[in-house]
Amino acid sequence: MTDDTLLTQLNADGVMTVTLNRPAARNAFDTRMQRGMLDLFHDLSRNPEVRVVVLTGAGSAFCTGGDVKALGAPDPDDPLAQRFGTDPVWLDLEARVDRLRRFMQSSLMLHRMGKPTIAMVRGAAAGAGMALALACDFRIASKTAFFLTSFAKIGMSGDFGGSYFLTKLVGPAKAKELYMLGDRLEAEEAQRLGLLTKLVEDAALESETAAFAARLAAGAPVALRYIKENINAALDEMLERACEVETRNMIRTRFTQDSKEAMAAFFEKREPRFRGI
Repeated sequence: MTDDTLLTQLNADGVMTVTLNRPAARNAFDTRMQRGMLDLFHDLSRNPEVRVVVLTGAGSAFCTGGDVKALGAPDPDDPLAQRFGTDPVWLDLEARVDRLRRFMQSSLMLHRMGKPTIAMVRGAAAGAGMALALACDFRIASKTAFFLTSFAKIGMSGDFGGSYFLTKLVGPAKAKELYMLGDRLEAEEAQRLGLLTKLVEDAALESETAAFAARLAAGAPVALRYIKENINAALDEMLERACEVETRNMIRTRFTQDSKEAMAAFFEKREPRFRGI
């Protein structure tokens, strides 16, 4: 799929690169782009040809979050906006809450979809853009990268799951500091705090990300899906429930064709060939 705000490219390994493509706005997203992300991530989560998703930004920035120039503007492709326009029904607080809740599913999909997600970060990852990066399973960043929560400086509290993901990664005290003070977090400090999987020279960002994604894409897709589910359950569930999830997923994966292929490959001293079944 190619349009003017979201570019996609699927390689032979099953790695899908999604590029946020509003470089003149440092890839800040307007309402139309939010709706596009929501639809695209849903499609990618269900596409068996896609084994890994890499999210990045065009130009010198990853994403600076919501475009303040278009904040709250109706989506011209949304039937509700076409019907109500500037009518008070459309502008109602609950309608706006409902719309943001729906758009925030983009972060949930990156976090929950049954395949690895990687944020490839160059330049600014700010506001909801930082949240999207944190929603991914892995973050590979150029030394030009920096992170900003941004919200407090414009009198807002934050969205797109950023406070959840950041708290899980760095703990509540540091998350409160970063959200309340809004200080710029340089790439090296982000690495020290454990936000990054890899920190690389800018010239090596694409190649390092491609190599990392290729390793994931070569793995057993069903096993990776349930490994991700197990670890997400460890974040969100009590011990007994997390162990129950782990138990069921272990049995599910044990009886896949990929597991049988891996066992055969082990005894035959060769590399397994996983098909995702």
